[in-house]
Amino acid sequence: MHPIIRIACFLLLIAGLAATRHLLFIIAVPVFLGLFKYHCTFREILPLLRRLRWLFLSLLILNLWFSSPELHLVPSLQGIMSALERIIALIILVLAAHLLIRTTPTAEIIAALTWWLSPLRYFGVRTEIIALRLSLVLDTVREVQLLSLQLPPREPDQNRIQYISSSVSQLFITVSHHAENTALRCLEIPELTPIPWQQWAYPLVLTALILA
Repeated sequence: MHPIIRIACFLLLIAGLAATRHLLFIIAVPVFLGLFKYHCTFREILPLLRRLRWLFLSLLILNLWFSSPELHLVPSLQGIMSALERIIALIILVLAAHLLIRTTPTAEIIAALTWWLSPLRYFGVRTEIIALRLSLVLDTVREVQLLSLQLPPREPDQNRIQYISSSVSQLFITVSHHAENTALRCLEIPELTPIPWQQWAYPLVLTALILA
């Protein structure tokens, strides 16, 4: 798939998940999960999902008991379904970002973002800088994830809070040392090939599912 189409599908998927379109969940999400399993493994993303467990718990509590104007001791079925939808949408979003980074080189992401942001040039915006910063953020997140996997596991008799604080400080030192000792690299933005017109059907289908 062309990088420009990948970026469009990624953004449309985020928009559809934010709007919680049920038709998108029924049709597009199974197709996406098949693509993810073909290019990646779920084991790669498990450490990140574990670190998001407190966010999942917060979404669960907020949607179970605070989604309606009246506070009930026992959550309603609507609150349970709303909580599950939000948590599943966040998991799909994490998987989509991981799939995009895994299957698209950084240079192609920059080129695709520059193409989509090109209308802003008429307003004096330097789109290359914006695209470069966004793509480097995505690339840096992947490197920090790999560095976090090198942290030692918690000892059985070690306090959980002490372990978290020591891990955060050690990760900060590791990331700073990695940034200082990483050699500078030159990113050459490639000139993208023309988009096959058939591939525009993918974002059009996603748009139709969102608007349906």
